[in-house]
Amino acid sequence: MNKNIAKRGSLIERLLFPRTQGLRISYHVLFWVLFILLHYSYALPTILRKNADPTVSIASFGYFMKVIPEYYLCVGLFYLLRDYVKGFFLFLLLLLFALLVNHLFSVMLYASVDYFFGLENMTERYRMYASMYLVPFNFRDPAAWLVFGNDISDIQFFVLPASLKTVKYAANERIKRQKAQDDAINMELKALKSQINPHFVFNVLNAAYAKVLPVSEDAAEYLQKISEILRFSLYEMNDEFIKLESEIAYMKLYIELESIRSNRRCNINVEQHGEIRETHHVPTVSLITLVENAFKHGVHSTRHDSFVDIQITISGGILNFCINNSKPSQPLRSKPGSSGIGLVNLERRLAIYYAGRYKFEKSETETEFSVTVQIPVE
Repeated sequence: MNKNIAKRGSLIERLLFPRTQGLRISYHVLFWVLFILLHYSYALPTILRKNADPTVSIASFGYFMKVIPEYYLCVGLFYLLRDYVKGFFLFLLLLLFALLVNHLFSVMLYASVDYFFGLENMTERYRMYASMYLVPFNFRDPAAWLVFGNDISDIQFFVLPASLKTVKYAANERIKRQKAQDDAINMELKALKSQINPHFVFNVLNAAYAKVLPVSEDAAEYLQKISEILRFSLYEMNDEFIKLESEIAYMKLYIELESIRSNRRCNINVEQHGEIRETHHVPTVSLITLVENAFKHGVHSTRHDSFVDIQITISGGILNFCINNSKPSQPLRSKPGSSGIGLVNLERRLAIYYAGRYKFEKSETETEFSVTVQIPVE
């Protein structure tokens, strides 16, 4: 989901998800200004004692402003790790990282204040904290470990921005889930609408068959076969795999229609060997894709005589399907880039379903084109 998409909803959602990048930056700047002023106000009583020296105020502002880069570094780490680390382990890594960056920024802050202004000009409390970070660390001195206690204490500054970030992240995830649900509902509605027209056509064809039958049996038979193909596409093509028996029956029905369409000028031969069992399945419309390709580029691309030869062999749980068709010497039409797309997609499907267990071979001469497919059907 694009973060720049305007999210409509409640006032809270509009505040959490500003519509423009400029408004989003303004929100961040305003938040940090209020955040620093709020915490700076707590330190005012101590700072006023040294109010004659403006460097005290600058150093105090620096103490609170270092939270800003620390926070964004932690947010950056979160976005980097969230796809790989989850739950408590992610929280632990972020906590350790926050302690580390806080310690490093504190050292840089106190060292900079000492270099530019001199720690002797700071408040007593400020000098005390600075001495904890700037003196060499002694593992044997228990007092030296107090510096890490102060790092943990400074993590409190992360509570408010981190809480707001968590709320925003949770709200964004909720919006994503809601959008996914809405998209699923819309897809179901579209699928339902897409079924209305085919069902309507299916019923019209059945009615037309009853009207045409007394006039022409051949025309009625043609309508009946079209109706059967439509019924197959509506009710039996919803799954990735289909029974081999059903796929072959659909293929033969398609061949009968194509035979009528080609005005009997195409010599079609289909031979089938071996026993088809109830457990034999193939990818849906895999065989019909090969047949459609043969008729499209072989039979209907010429007005002359043509042929399609299909050999089907089932043996030992393996299907061997070989289809051979004539090639027109002068095709009626040729669209650039349209040839062979169905075969390419079919080979990709077979590579997914039967990785290392299938054979897909194409060969051609000046007058013929053939495809051989070998796949397991058990």
